Amino acid sequence: MKKDIRIVICWLSIVNILPMGIINISMTEIENTNSNIISLHYSFKEPIVEKITVFGQDFHIFKIPDLPLSNDVGLPVLPIKPINILLPQGGMLDSVEVIAKDKVVLGKGFRVMLGGKPMPISDAITVPIPPNNTSLFDATKPYPPEAYTIIGTHYFRGYAILTITLHPLYYIEEIGEVYYYKNMTVRIKISETVSNNPLFRGLPEDEDRVKQIVENPSMVSTYNLIKNKPVSTSSLVNPSDSYDYVIITSNYLKNAEADYTFRDLAEYKNKSGLKTIIVTVEDIKNNPSYWNTTNPLFNDTQAKIRNFIRDAYMNWGIKYVLLGGDSDIIPARTFVARGEQGYFYDYNDIAAPPSDVYYCCLDGNYNYDEDMRWGETTDGENGGDVDLRAEVYVGRACVGSKTEMSNFVKKTIQYEFTYDSYIEEVLLAGEDMGWSGAARWGGNHLDEIVDGSTLGGYTTVGIPSNEYNINKLYDRDWPGNNWPKEELIKRMNRGVHIICHDGHAWDNYNMKLENSDVKSLVNEKYFFAYSTGCWSGAFDNPHGRDCIAEYFTVKTEHGAFAGIWNTRYGWGGGEYKPYNIIDYGNHRYIREFWDAVFGEGIKEIGKANQDSKEDNIWRINEVIMRYCFYTITLFGDPSAPIKEVDKNPPTKPAKPTGESKGEVGQEYHYTTCSLDQDGDSLYYMWDWGDGNFSDWLGPYDSGEIVTASYTWTEKGTYAIRVKAKDIHHRESPWSDPLVVSMPKSYYPLWTLLEKINEWLISTFGRELLPGFL
Repeated sequence: MKKDIRIVICWLSIVNILPMGIINISMTEIENTNSNIISLHYSFKEPIVEKITVFGQDFHIFKIPDLPLSNDVGLPVLPIKPINILLPQGGMLDSVEVIAKDKVVLGKGFRVMLGGKPMPISDAITVPIPPNNTSLFDATKPYPPEAYTIIGTHYFRGYAILTITLHPLYYIEEIGEVYYYKNMTVRIKISETVSNNPLFRGLPEDEDRVKQIVENPSMVSTYNLIKNKPVSTSSLVNPSDSYDYVIITSNYLKNAEADYTFRDLAEYKNKSGLKTIIVTVEDIKNNPSYWNTTNPLFNDTQAKIRNFIRDAYMNWGIKYVLLGGDSDIIPARTFVARGEQGYFYDYNDIAAPPSDVYYCCLDGNYNYDEDMRWGETTDGENGGDVDLRAEVYVGRACVGSKTEMSNFVKKTIQYEFTYDSYIEEVLLAGEDMGWSGAARWGGNHLDEIVDGSTLGGYTTVGIPSNEYNINKLYDRDWPGNNWPKEELIKRMNRGVHIICHDGHAWDNYNMKLENSDVKSLVNEKYFFAYSTGCWSGAFDNPHGRDCIAEYFTVKTEHGAFAGIWNTRYGWGGGEYKPYNIIDYGNHRYIREFWDAVFGEGIKEIGKANQDSKEDNIWRINEVIMRYCFYTITLFGDPSAPIKEVDKNPPTKPAKPTGESKGEVGQEYHYTTCSLDQDGDSLYYMWDWGDGNFSDWLGPYDSGEIVTASYTWTEKGTYAIRVKAKDIHHRESPWSDPLVVSMPKSYYPLWTLLEKINEWLISTFGRELLPGFL
């Protein structure tokens, strides 16, 4: 259906005929008399103007508290309000009307800053101040030309979320006039669709997440399970089963013998409470349920794997997917996207980004017009935008051999299973970007992820310096402005938990290290890496060699347990202060990643990576933002959590209480408890004194009395004890033991009489009570 987008113009005493918008400081959801109308009202504070000088030229930046700033090449940098609106189930956008009131003219003679050109983080080039983008920006008329921009409707687990950016403030460049509106109301008219979204599962966790995202959470009440919910017809997915996590790999790797295998990873996840299964690519490819026999474009390996993931999501309820293979085992889908101003990375361009977004965002087919260009802005369902909200969270283990698999699994399990004081150590590695002004230094960019930042008009929470020891390795501060790679290697080998890097890179070069340098690492304490550099995650081997992200994560038993790298270009912050030093391209995503971890409490790295992308959907059509969305890739277990600093392990558990004497073959119950000063949930492991140990049982609340049961099979004396660990895997000492005696079992009376009778017969040839027994 063609959308009718209309703007209602209000004549007020101080209002001219102008494009209207909605802007937010406070928001009220207006009671709707028509169920097909969503009404929202916003009020705004007075803008703050800052004057800056760049290369001897004066500019103005206008800010409205709590609103981010736009930044597209050659266009005025202005405050805007992104909003996410939940549409009713079965509804689609019909039209939008906006009413603006209380116009305030702030004056004339202003010169508003224009957005700068993005720079690939593999080049050191100085660009001039950008000119007016005359193709998009008419200096004689108010900018923006519309009061709002519809970004698109994207679906999260069957919930339709409409994203709009709203424009409170306007600029007429020719006369330098700036004005804004104090109050605005938006009315969204909804039309019904023929069918509901087939990926709606109706799970409470899905509903809770949607409520956190949208402006109108009460709309979730319109969502109900589809009566004719799709049921799997595949022999691989039994709807009566349920799993949280799927590892997709080859037959060879699934069955290979090594020190650590994907089977070990699955077993560990299952014991940790994350129900996990391994499925092979061969089984997926050979299953007709995942074939498309009418169009070969959607019948390649990538499409079949994605069809399986959709099936497992709907019928098993999975949350996480590990792509356990290199690109020859699990190939990527290569997308097209806009890069720097005026340049488009087409499907036949080596810099077109391969992307695992294809495997986590499951609506549509990503190629609506069925051409060679996947991931176009019109390749979503019915020619709309492609799906950008994930149903599942995906990570990649680029393993091609059992040795690489063993390296990956070993590091993943050991990082998750143990706690060490090195968890407190964070390293920020910033290089000389070769640009002008404050944007020159990677350290200036990385400083914004320490504690938090409000740069660009929005707030992100960063890595807390009062909990982590944050060390900085910056060219900006190093004598001669060029720290040596040997310094980084020394710190890696000494033990560091998190490394964030901003600097130039290539497929075989990152953090000033080459592949051979990574192979030489000897650290036993594994780190998580996040780099904004170019090409370091090019796992599809465009230059005929494995990328350095693979060296960090799978080609050595040292290095990183996981990391985030770009499969193609990373994009940097331009040339000008104070706005776009950092707030550009990849720097927006790294800020939102750490905001997810420490601001939103999303510890799992796959989920945090996707959250960092979805928090930037509102600006997805700005230059290079979609490219970054596609190219940022997680190399690692998507369910692995970033460990928090935990200075307080659980207390030594109380000595177990229960029976100290008993009989073999009978079950006995024992209790204990422990306290955690941080209030963390606890797990308990019991040593039954006969060589057997329980699994980690839990979780339990701190201070909760817990009970465990055991049955001894042999007589003896046993010292039972118990220890506790918290959710960060910090363990307590063992408790004092309780000594339990299991004497020889006594026969019941009837059995005893039978034994006596047998003895009498064998010895004297007569029974104890003839004819009775």
